[in-house]
Amino acid sequence: MGGVCTTTCETGDFYDVMESRLMQMTFWAHKEVLYEKIKQQIEKQEGKKLEKIAELLVEASNSKWKTEREAEKNDDELREKLRETFEE
Repeated sequence: MGGVCTTTCETGDFYDVMESRLMQMTFWAHKEVLYEKIKQQIEKQEGKKLEKIAELLVEASNSKWKTEREAEKNDDELREKLRETFEE
C-alpha cells in the first residue's frame, strides 16, 4: 500500500476513505455529464442566436485590434517624421 495509503490505513479506515473518494469521483463525473447535457440543450434551443452573438463579438474584436494596430502604425509614422524633421 505504499504511497496511496494515508494515516487512516493504520486505524483500519482505508476502505472507508477509498469509498468516500470513489463516491466523490462519481459525483464529479455526474456533474460533468450534466454540464455537457446542459450545453447540448442550450445549443439545441439557442444555437443560432448564440452563433450570431459569437460572430458579432469576433467581428467587433477583430475591428478593435485592427483599429489599434492602425493607430499604433500612425503613431510610429508620426514619431519617424518627427525624428526626421529634428535631424534636418
